Amino acid sequence: MEYVDREELLRRYAAGEQDFRGVELRIGGGFAPLDDLSGINLSGNSLDEEYFAGIILRNANLRQARFAQADFMGTDLTGADLREADLRYANFRSANLSQADLRGARIYSTSFTQANLAEADLRGVKLEISSLREANLTGANLEGADLSEAIFKNTIMPDGSIRNS
Repeated sequence: MEYVDREELLRRYAAGEQDFRGVELRIGGGFAPLDDLSGINLSGNSLDEEYFAGIILRNANLRQARFAQADFMGTDLTGADLREADLRYANFRSANLSQADLRGARIYSTSFTQANLAEADLRGVKLEISSLREANLTGANLEGADLSEAIFKNTIMPDGSIRNS
């Protein structure tokens, strides 16, 4: 198996490589704010407890990746594919997940406080003990989603109404 650290990943990404499936990533200290990895493919990678705060992951393929306890605070995940990703205990506070696809994601005790989930696809997702405080869900698809254990406070719902629980 190939091992790649943060510097090597950034160097290869800058050279045009975007597909890092099957690569063992050893990020260590995380990324610097505003590192731009738009369109990167990290699908299937195990990145538990990694630090992604403030970076740009627009249209990234993160499908089936493991991000348990990862920190995405303030990260731009616009249009990202997070289908079937493990997001348990992850922090998405103030992250931009607009138009992201989260169908089938494992979400448990995850913070989406102040996150932008406008037009995100959350069909069938179970938001167990997860915070949606002050989150924006305008236009999000919640068809079949289980929100019974989600925490709402000043949350903007898909229809524009405000929900508190």
